Amino acid sequence: MQNRNTIIGLVAALIVVGIVGYFIGHRTAGRRTDSSIYNNKGAATAVSQSANRSSLVADLEAKLRENPDDTDVIQTLADTYFSTKRFDDAIKLYKQLSVINPGDVDLNNEIGLSLYYKGQSEEALKYIDEGIKKNPYHQRIWLTRGFILAYGVGDLKEAAKAWEKARVLDPASNVGKAAADYLVQIKKEAGNN
Repeated sequence: MQNRNTIIGLVAALIVVGIVGYFIGHRTAGRRTDSSIYNNKGAATAVSQSANRSSLVADLEAKLRENPDDTDVIQTLADTYFSTKRFDDAIKLYKQLSVINPGDVDLNNEIGLSLYYKGQSEEALKYIDEGIKKNPYHQRIWLTRGFILAYGVGDLKEAAKAWEKARVLDPASNVGKAAADYLVQIKKEAGNN
């Protein structure tokens, strides 16, 4: 039983790492990445280089002090805080952006994920459900809802419903495929019990 729990824990950890990487990559893919945000040093690639992250954070924080209303800098800094596990800082900036862009469901998703990683799954679900009310056809937020329900709350039945919703919205997309993978995984886990 101990070996099985260890294996399940490792699989869950690998899934978490993969989904976080996907979320950050998906979220940053559509944003402006010109070097003006990064002090004209072309540091956009530094987001993925951990050795340069503290310098990037300092540069972004300086840019934000210069222009506190620059939503591109706020977003990039929030995503960088998230990727470096500075969840309180990320939440603060995501919330600031959600005031500016109240219809942006991705921000509900980011706040929810940040709260989940802080161990506040119930609070995270409030933001996720608020995002679903804004747009019930937003596929990624359904995937996140399932993730938090399964791994934060332990409710596999409701998680499966959320993942099924994410899957059917667009089965061929990366999110749809991830949802299908989660559904297969929990069916395997249920079969082993």
